[in-house]
Amino acid sequence: MRLAALLMIMATPAAANPEAEIRAAIVAARAAYNAAIANRDADGVRAALGEGYVGIAGTGGEAIIGADAMTDYFARSFKVPGFLGFVRTPDVVTVATPPQRAVERGHWSGGSLSARFSGEYFAVWVPTPQGWKLRSETFVTLGNGAP
Repeated sequence: MRLAALLMIMATPAAANPEAEIRAAIVAARAAYNAAIANRDADGVRAALGEGYVGIAGTGGEAIIGADAMTDYFARSFKVPGFLGFVRTPDVVTVATPPQRAVERGHWSGGSLSARFSGEYFAVWVPTPQGWKLRSETFVTLGNGAP
């Protein structure tokens, strides 16, 4: 009888951890966004961005209002000779209670053959029927130099 009970417990799947699943989904979405930038894929960039997206650029602090505007920004950048792209690396993802949003904090680097930049960023993600999408990102340039 004890053996049967133990086998039932071992066969029962562990309880789902919704916060861990959300964090994993956001990290995967960030990886897909990074891959889209690396592959110069404007549609892939757009897929990461939610409606009402707002981005704050790192060096000049200019606002990029709207998912289409950010997609256009990257589409133009992809055509610039020497553009190397950007990589954003999450350090922490914190999920709200209830999970109506999440915040991602991390570091970034990138630029072009003529100038490299790096810094930290703060991003807000929201759930949508298509998965977790970026609502906003703020980039702060902390390192600005030649290649």
